Amino acid sequence: MFWGTHRVRVDEKGRLAIPAAFRRQLPDGSFISIGQDGVLTIYPPDQWESLASRLQDPLLGPEQRALSRALFSKAVACEFDAQGRVSLSAEQRRLAGIEPRSTVAVIGNGARVEIWAEGRWDTYSDDAVDRFDELADRVIQGRG
Repeated sequence: MFWGTHRVRVDEKGRLAIPAAFRRQLPDGSFISIGQDGVLTIYPPDQWESLASRLQDPLLGPEQRALSRALFSKAVACEFDAQGRVSLSAEQRRLAGIEPRSTVAVIGNGARVEIWAEGRWDTYSDDAVDRFDELADRVIQGRG
């Protein structure tokens, strides 16, 4: 399980160091692709395979085709270099609003890791924290 928020710099080549606690839980076969809310997501193999199996039907409807094309066309293997860095493609960085030489928030989100442009994360996180009680009532307690 992944948790916590880590602020890291993206270098001029689009590489960033994934925190060691996250790297230890990301085995070979993990992928980086787009995720919900305009972020990049690192999917461990079990999460990636679960998504892939849901999108394997040869007679997918238009929504499933669109999701499949978006998810798989933006994916890259999550491979760490000797410094524990991963490379984000230019297309991934563009979609997530991540600039070279910028700071990103690498967050644990339970079964996945997310990579957010720092400003987007700060805005999103502040709103979610401000609405925590309301969200907890709706989601966890089933009220509302």
